[in-house]
Amino acid sequence: MLLLEIVHDPKTVVAFASMILAFIGVVLGPLVQLRIGSKQAAAAQRAVDLTGSRAIATMRLEWMEKLRDTLSEFHSILMIKENVDKEKDAVKLSHLGTEIDLLLNQQDEVQKVLWDITDKIYKCEAIEERQEMDEELVSAGVRCSNHSGRK
Repeated sequence: MLLLEIVHDPKTVVAFASMILAFIGVVLGPLVQLRIGSKQAAAAQRAVDLTGSRAIATMRLEWMEKLRDTLSEFHSILMIKENVDKEKDAVKLSHLGTEIDLLLNQQDEVQKVLWDITDKIYKCEAIEERQEMDEELVSAGVRCSNHSGRK
């Protein structure tokens, strides 16, 4: 009976409908905001991850380019003369050797192989010995470039 009285009184129906709509708004509003907010947060995290991955990839490419240029210059100086002119080329070779030391992580097995062959070539006296190690140097350089475990 009370329900029939409520339904027949227009003021009560309006108040009751307002109360139900307010309740729905109070409950559903935050749920909708939570859902939208979590989707936005996930999208923002994906954007951050993608940006970070691109930055790492860019730095890795720059590292590989620098390593190749340094190794190439170092190796070409050692390949042009039987006995490297110690006074003229020693400073340049020392500089390039230090760059190679700084670019390669000797704790990484793949990079250590490249460092070792570069060091062997440097220590060779005869140009023929150095030239015999060309293939090994190139192979180690390719493995190092393809290696994803840069530390």
